[in-house]
Amino acid sequence: MSGHTIKGIPLIQASALSLITLSVIYPLSALAGDRPELSTEQMCSQVGHIELAALTPADREAYLLAQADNTLYQVWEIAEKVSTGSTYPLTEKNQLTLQLICEGGFAPAEEKYAVQDAFDHWQHNQPFTFDLCQYITSGVGSAFCANRFAGEQHIERKQRQDTAIQQLPVSQQQTIKNAVRMAEDFFEHRAIHEELHGGSSHTAFRIESVSNQNDRYLSQILDTLAGNQPEDIPSLDEADSTLSQTYDSLIQRLKMGPIEDFNLEVTARDVESVQRAWLIYREQTAMMLASLNTTLTMQDWLGILTAERNRQLSEMLEYMDLDKR
Repeated sequence: MSGHTIKGIPLIQASALSLITLSVIYPLSALAGDRPELSTEQMCSQVGHIELAALTPADREAYLLAQADNTLYQVWEIAEKVSTGSTYPLTEKNQLTLQLICEGGFAPAEEKYAVQDAFDHWQHNQPFTFDLCQYITSGVGSAFCANRFAGEQHIERKQRQDTAIQQLPVSQQQTIKNAVRMAEDFFEHRAIHEELHGGSSHTAFRIESVSNQNDRYLSQILDTLAGNQPEDIPSLDEADSTLSQTYDSLIQRLKMGPIEDFNLEVTARDVESVQRAWLIYREQTAMMLASLNTTLTMQDWLGILTAERNRQLSEMLEYMDLDKR
């Protein structure tokens, strides 16, 4: 169960990360057909070992630090930098990139495809841009790339947020920033304790889910500032009543037996913990959104958020029903 697709529960589906993982099924180079079959070891042997004198002082320092730290994918990150820079002539750049790839691999399958692609371009003296996340096949690698991509999304999100709220009063800006931080914590808590992320890449699925939820949360804030609002505004009393029934049903089912699979367990206690966090999230989010645009009241937003929570829990019940078939 490496990637569940229950509607409404944010998971990786045809995302940048999943496409990265799938891209290694076939060799990426169009030149591969011109090459006699060589093993990874033979290709790396042909290109030889890297010579420190061939690196710029900055790249040499980074390489030596990577050798000392022995951190996951650190050498491959240097290979990315070398391949995309303009410091080295093409032939030298391709050779250094290939040498670094040969030294910095983590999983055999990842190294195999990366070396094949770099070797083809080196032999044919063709421009080659190395992106390590195009060659990821391992769960550890997926988590590494998901975390890196999430970091890039966080920077972009911060820029969008700051641009959108810069004209607001300082107090209102702070209210939004506080709500965003609170939401980030809640999304992380829910992703760990309630979302159905399993399989060898469960960490990557969780990271991307949290990042996507943060994106949607900011978009909701920006839409509210722009005067937009959801079309369906449920009654809070009705939404609360429905949610209470769904929640009680789910807790009773989970007490009879948790949801379990490889690298996955969701218990009644997990959902209870997320529900307590959600109540705080709902209150603060509704208060913040109502303050940004008076078209909808806090009660309106409480109803909207409650209906959304009911959909999340209902889909967990649906999954449990499907899992028993």
